[in-house]
Amino acid sequence: MQSHMRIRATLITLLVTTLSLFSAPIGESVVLRLVGYIPERTTFTATEDGFFLVESNAHTFTYTVEESPTTRTLLVVAR
Repeated sequence: MQSHMRIRATLITLLVTTLSLFSAPIGESVVLRLVGYIPERTTFTATEDGFFLVESNAHTFTYTVEESPTTRTLLVVAR
């Protein structure tokens, strides 16, 4: 009998707390803040023409391409 009372008390407590979260009146704005992490990813690809393609969502590196008459060199510096 005591376990039933605890379950009921827990359910009532959960019900009251969750209702207060969603009790904003209609038409009133509510701010929901989501926090997440997107890992950095960088891909360097050399094309058949000898050009380099860079795809990245990171801003923690710099790169330059040095050209000579016979070669192209990709230099990458990570911060």
